[in-house]
Amino acid sequence: MEKVEWGWVVMGKPKQFDQWQKQWQAGCADVHIVNNKSGDSFGTPGSNDYYEFSGYLELVKSMRTEGPYIIANDTWFKTHHSALWSRLLRNFLKTDFRKDRIFGDIRTEPSAFVEKPSPYLSSWIFYIPNKVVLMQFQGCLERAIATSREANFSSGYLDYVAGWLQPKNRLYGWHKPSADTSVLERKRNCIYIEHQLNTELLNAGLDLVSLGYDQKRRYAILRLVDRLQTRLNAWGLFPFT
Repeated sequence: MEKVEWGWVVMGKPKQFDQWQKQWQAGCADVHIVNNKSGDSFGTPGSNDYYEFSGYLELVKSMRTEGPYIIANDTWFKTHHSALWSRLLRNFLKTDFRKDRIFGDIRTEPSAFVEKPSPYLSSWIFYIPNKVVLMQFQGCLERAIATSREANFSSGYLDYVAGWLQPKNRLYGWHKPSADTSVLERKRNCIYIEHQLNTELLNAGLDLVSLGYDQKRRYAILRLVDRLQTRLNAWGLFPFT
């Protein structure tokens, strides 16, 4: 299995991080940590200018090998089934793929808006095969951040995002709707950047592929478990640590 250069964006040290490090240390070429929690000594301080996305840019600039790379945020430990994701990733890393594409946690939701491509990659984890693609990813992310302004979007898309952030149905939309204006604004901006990033990656000619492309049954089960745990957590029935 080829060694991977890992990059993490976190908000304080996750409780399970030491366990993850023990499990993955042998398979890592290096590990970089950008910590967006102000005043916290874990990792390298992040600017948090654009939440995890500015952290991703800071990680890209710290990468030293020729790849491959995995860039992720700490929702790995919070709203995803980390043990199942570790198993899927280990199997994925044993496969032989040398194509210039980006892999991640894919979404194939139908979309009526040009601003939201389908399929697209959820922005919590990316596998990037080599330095050339890493530089493309950096450029696409910089453009996504620069263009993710409401003035650039259609009214229909803005209404869609607003409805997703504060859904009337508890089985739809954001798993933890909030009345806090700052929380809503942060999540709204993250959605804009996530969709714009995927649009930029596709416009750059990069294929967006599921990390479970050759483990379809396992990936389908994993996605179901993730969704179920996320909803239970939102309802206060599954306390994540």
